[in-house]
Amino acid sequence: MQHDEETGLPVRAALHPTGLYVALRPIDRAQLQDAFMQETVARVQAPERVVQIPRELIGRPPRGTAPAGIVFHVARCGSTLISQSLKRLDDVVVYAEPQPVNELLAPPHRWSASDVAAALNSLGAIFSRHARGPYILKLSSWNTLYCDVVAAAFPQTPWILSVRDPVEVGVSLLASPPGWFSAGNDTGRGLTARVDPHGTSTSREELVAKVYGAFCNAASRLDARRGRIVPYEALPSAICDMVAPHFSLPVSDRQRDQIAAAARGHAKAAVGKTSAFVSDVAAKQQSASAALRRAVDSFARPELDRLMQLHAATIAR
Repeated sequence: MQHDEETGLPVRAALHPTGLYVALRPIDRAQLQDAFMQETVARVQAPERVVQIPRELIGRPPRGTAPAGIVFHVARCGSTLISQSLKRLDDVVVYAEPQPVNELLAPPHRWSASDVAAALNSLGAIFSRHARGPYILKLSSWNTLYCDVVAAAFPQTPWILSVRDPVEVGVSLLASPPGWFSAGNDTGRGLTARVDPHGTSTSREELVAKVYGAFCNAASRLDARRGRIVPYEALPSAICDMVAPHFSLPVSDRQRDQIAAAARGHAKAAVGKTSAFVSDVAAKQQSASAALRRAVDSFARPELDRLMQLHAATIAR
């Protein structure tokens, strides 16, 4: 199927020599209330069709189709609270960890970074047509390793990086490893090789700390003038006070109250269900092993501190 003005939700994407192929489903933007876009895709049954953007048109979308903001994060750090809260703003659509973006960025890479950036740029135009207004891309944590490619795809779009104490992130990743952390598939092996190219990690704790450090190192190469670092401990107030203004999204008093009220619930609760949010900071700090703390101090915290200093210096100018 040739490229057209289809406004369906992009649910899969693949780049081939003949062009960019995108699978679309007629799922309305109002349905995107789940914590993650793929949960909506699984919950809302809809037929699927494939459109093609010819090779010569990739990276040449209409003006004004870039996202209003991009949310990068280091995993288990409050990014879902940010994305779910932004959905409460008028006419803002949030695409949370969209599978098509993952598919274009996932290793092993058969295309150059510039080709992938161009494909992401065209994919953004399809999201824009679906959103019919401002939209946010909240990406998967491992996408942060390729944040330079994403930033190149949308060179005028502001971004944030959601962070949390690397000890707490490490405890969570060790207790419940995400799929991308597995070395049992090509993507997992490719990500592990990017984080630990020489395979020198001697423990899972060390690898987790290197993952966190690699996230921060990748973000430090972006234009800091376009970015903001959002610490976990600044949530939820930072959503209205920092994130929304940085993305040029207005927040009314009513919406501010709604976001504050929603933050008392669990951001990842299934649609139609609620559960109270209970802080796990103390529990994670208490359960952290000495091995994890040593690894964090060696590989994660120095990169986080360097990133924070870089952004503090940029803001101070």
